[in-house]
Amino acid sequence: MQVIFNTALPFFALIFCGYGAGRFGLLSPAAVTGVNTFVFYFALPAFIFNLTATSPLADIFKAPFMAAYLSAGLVVFALAAILGRLLFRVKLGESAVLGAAAVLGNTGYMGLPLMAAAFGREAAIPLLLGLTIEATIFIPLTIAIIESDRGVGGQWLKVAGSVLGALARNPLVISIFVGILISGLALDLPTPITKFTGLLGDAAGPCALFALGATLVGRPLSSGLAETSYMSTFKLLVHPAAMWFATTQVFTVAPLWATVAILGASLPVAANVFIVARQYDTYLERASSAILLSTLVSMITVSTLLVILSP
Repeated sequence: MQVIFNTALPFFALIFCGYGAGRFGLLSPAAVTGVNTFVFYFALPAFIFNLTATSPLADIFKAPFMAAYLSAGLVVFALAAILGRLLFRVKLGESAVLGAAAVLGNTGYMGLPLMAAAFGREAAIPLLLGLTIEATIFIPLTIAIIESDRGVGGQWLKVAGSVLGALARNPLVISIFVGILISGLALDLPTPITKFTGLLGDAAGPCALFALGATLVGRPLSSGLAETSYMSTFKLLVHPAAMWFATTQVFTVAPLWATVAILGASLPVAANVFIVARQYDTYLERASSAILLSTLVSMITVSTLLVILSP
């Protein structure tokens, strides 16, 4: 239980602080947008760049971990999408949102601060690999299925170009690849850059959690409770169970990396699911509700997993 008081309680307390600030009007919608802008474009990219650029390349790329992460995600995505389509009689594009909600977790705003607090800064590296897989495979897969449901024939190249363009402009993805490039070239960062990105990156955890709480204000919880509960169950329970099986029974993954992968899979539904749903006006209210419900329930499930998996 000590890990809950030392790690989980302060962690979720920051989320509640952000929610309270937004709920009681201490932060206006414009201010919440400003905090999110700081986190997304400055603090998190600085943290990611500093971590990857100063880590040896051999410590970043682990083939068994990547295979386990990808295979578990694909199985859960397919299962959630197919079963959800049968249960709720939804369209193909809507089933893709169900699949995305089952595998895309809040890695940036919640996962990175949690792993760093619980297991040390190096524990964030596996999540960065997972974030890369999600950004380059699962988000494009979701968009491709939605587009195919709309009867898009000759526009596949246009869709692919749009997806690649969005990824190329994403500051988190850019910071990952630039950091990996620096690491691969074995370049030593100048001390001012290291200290600058270190200082900026230190603000990523608290600000991301605070911003996450403020962003939850105003999200509906009653819209499509059956589908919302379905998505939350897959994300908080089925996905980590599949990740446990993949990292411990199928592939040989280092214990710390397996622990991080399982905890990462237990994170609540990511805001990226809502962004995709909003862009295509597909399952929008359900996706928004799933983010709120899964975040609330994750206080129990993530804390429980921390107790079970912590050394």
